[in-house]
Amino acid sequence: MKVFLQIFIILLLFNCRQKVTLKDIRLQSTVIEYKQPKISDIQSIEKINGGIKYYNNVDIRLSKEYFPEIEKYEFEQPIIYHRDTANLDTQISYFFTKNDSIIRLIEYSWDQDQKKELFIDKLYRLNKSNIAKELKMDGSEKTEQVDYWWQKIIRWDNNNLHIYSFVFGIDEGQRTRVIVRFK
Repeated sequence: MKVFLQIFIILLLFNCRQKVTLKDIRLQSTVIEYKQPKISDIQSIEKINGGIKYYNNVDIRLSKEYFPEIEKYEFEQPIIYHRDTANLDTQISYFFTKNDSIIRLIEYSWDQDQKKELFIDKLYRLNKSNIAKELKMDGSEKTEQVDYWWQKIIRWDNNNLHIYSFVFGIDEGQRTRVIVRFK
C-alpha cells in the first residue's frame, strides 16, 4: 500500500507541473565552433556547454548536400552530444574521417517538441543573426515552397569554412539545423 501511495504522489507532482510557454523557452545562441576542433577537444567543449554524450545504434551517413566532396572521404560514425539549453534540446554531431580522425563537419540540430510552444522559426532567425555577426557577412538566403511544405536555406563561405543553415516547416518551422563544414 505504501508503494502505491508513493507512486500516486509522484504522478500527482508530474501532472501539476506548469505548462511550458514561449516566454519560458529562453532562446539563446548555442555555442557554435567556428575554428576546427580536434577530436580530443570534443569532451572538454561539451563539458563546458553541458553536453551529455549520446550513444546511438543507428548507422548515420552524411549526404552530398551536407558534404559535397563526400566521395573523397570515409567517415566514421559521428560523436553525438545533447545539450539541454534553456528548455531546448540541442543535438550536436561531430563528423570525422576514419583514417585521420579530423573533424570535418559539425551539425547542430533542433526539432520542434510538440509539448512546447513553437520556437523553431525564432531560433532559426537568432542563429542566422549570430552567425552573420560572427563572420561579419550576410549569408545568401533562398526560400523554397513545395506543395504543403517550405524551407529557407542560408549559406556563408569564407576561406576556412562553409556554413549551411536551414529551417523546414509546414505551417510553422518544424526543424532547424546549422552545419559547419571546415575547409
